[in-house]
Order: sequence, then C-alpha cells, then structure tokens
Amino acid sequence: MTGLENIMQSDALAEVDFYLPSMTLSEYLRDVVPAHPLLGSALDFARPGAEKALRLLTTTTTEFDSDDTGRGDSYRRAQRDSSVRWRGVRQLLELAAESTPERPCTVLDVLGGDGTIARAVHEHAADLHDRFGILTGDLSGEMVAQALAQGLPAVRQAADHLFLGDRTVDAVLLAYGTHHIAPDDRLSAVTEALRVVRPGGRVVLHDFDESSPMADFFTRIVHPYTTAGHDYPHFSRTLLNELFEEAGAPADVVDFYDPLIVHGETEEDARRRMCDYVADMYGVGSFFDTLGGTDACWHVLEQHFGHERYLASLPDRVDFTPGPVVYRSHDTYVAEVPRAAIVAIAQKAA
Repeated sequence: MTGLENIMQSDALAEVDFYLPSMTLSEYLRDVVPAHPLLGSALDFARPGAEKALRLLTTTTTEFDSDDTGRGDSYRRAQRDSSVRWRGVRQLLELAAESTPERPCTVLDVLGGDGTIARAVHEHAADLHDRFGILTGDLSGEMVAQALAQGLPAVRQAADHLFLGDRTVDAVLLAYGTHHIAPDDRLSAVTEALRVVRPGGRVVLHDFDESSPMADFFTRIVHPYTTAGHDYPHFSRTLLNELFEEAGAPADVVDFYDPLIVHGETEEDARRRMCDYVADMYGVGSFFDTLGGTDACWHVLEQHFGHERYLASLPDRVDFTPGPVVYRSHDTYVAEVPRAAIVAIAQKAA
C-alpha cells in the first residue's frame, strides 16, 4: 500500500482543516493529486511525523500569504513576469540536472512560492519542456493555492518536514528565500532534501552571502520598510560547507550571478519598470512612493546594489556586472540590477 493510499484511509489526517485555503487534506488528495502524476508518485503523507507537521501547518501564517501579513500579494504581482529572474533560474536548473544528463529531471522546488520557476520554464524555455518536471512546494497555503490554480503540481509543506517519500525526485532546489528557514531548522531542511533525492541526485541551495549587497539591502531597506520586517540571518560559505558536511554530503560552494532583468520601450521606462518590480517583490512600495519618482528610486538601487567592494573580496575573480545599468538591446532597453549569490551543490552518494 502506498503512502497516498494510507493517508486516504486515515480520517484523522485526511480531515485536517485548511491544509490549503478552503481545502482540507482529504479534498486535496481527492480532487488535486489525481490530476498530477508527479504528485501521486512522490507524496507520502503517512511518513513518521506527518500528523504533527500537518497540524502545525494549519496554524501557520506567513508573510507571503497576503499584504496584510507581509508582502504576499505584491510579491505575486511581481512574479507575474517570470522573465525577470530567468537568467539565474535557468542556471540553477542546469546545475540541478547535471546528474541526469540522459533523461528528464524531476525537481522539487522547496521554496517555490506560486510556481515562478515552473512557469518560467514553460514561458521562456521551449527547449526545457521535456527536460524538467517541477514539483512546487511552499509553506504558504496561499502560495500553493495560487500555483495549483495555474495548473501546476504543488504541495504545501515545511522545508524541514517534506511530505515526499524517500528517493522520489532527481534533484532538490532550495532557493529564493532559504534565509527564511530558521537557523535551528536548516540542518533538517538539508537532511530532508537529501532524503527525498534519488541516489546520485543533487541538492542545490542558493542564498545571498551574509556580507553581500543583497543581504545589506534586506537589512537597510526591506526590514525597516515592510509590514512584517525581514529579520532573517543569511548564509555564509562556511555555514553552507558545515551544513552539508554535517548532513553527510559535502558540497561545492560557488559564486553565482543572479540578476534582475527588466525590459522597457525607453531608458526611462526600463528604469521605472525595474523600480516597480523591486517595490513589489520586496514589499517596499510605500517607501519608494516617498522618494519622489523614478530617478530617486533608481538612485536607491545604485546605492544598495553596487557590487564593486563585494566582488573585490571574493576568493576568485568573477565576471559579474558591478552595478545597476540600463543598455540598449535590439529594439528595447534593458535595466539590469546585479545580485551576487552563493550556491552549494551536493550530490547524494549513489
């Protein structure tokens, strides 16, 4: 009997209220899972600790549920344009798939929000449609509900307790919010990722170095000017190495260029669109509104996303754009805001 069959026979778990907004777990299993073979083949709600984890979910509110709880609505508004982060997203997927070069790669996107990465593949990479099967996970019930509404396979779960069976996916991606995982839960999150990956598969963890301009932007702009604040410690190279060593899968830690890229009809339009995107994505629209227009907002980006000192401090030379820039590309203008990240890449023993 599979884990899915077990859970459907367990009234105590299946009737958990509000697994998703206005949806019990039983309804999710009955109405959602059968429509997505990727879910049916991977889910295991009967694994040890699942009942406790499920009940904790029903009492959990996150800053990404709505703008009332933080910046959920504005974040989802920004992510409608999945092209803005596509350069970094594609690189992360390619890193994840290197262990399965001869066949399609099933990827669990642990911090997947409303499915930005899955949508980006569909919208911007026809050559990857048959290469990846992406299962979106997230702690926020609102985010998962939005992903499902767009036809994407998605599961609500915490990073430190995944509702997937052992060895059910080819790769796990922890990205775009990894610093939100509480420090005491980070080892469990890495251990869980390694558990659900098949032998030989990869775990790829992306975050912004604690000494990077991106981390500084969170501290100086996002934390004081958003509803929920942003008091989350970022990672370091040392911490990443220690986490994966303790989890039993040593990782390579590399520098990673992950820019925001927005297009506009004019130089001014490109800058404005970038300012609007950053305002929505990071929930700082009210603060940006006080600055007095696009020029002032762009100046804030120049102040906080200048990477010259950070790049000079790196152990190896990298070819990253050092600061926000607007340039002409064919018949459009492109605004590019650099973000330097660090990525740990670990391969599970075969």
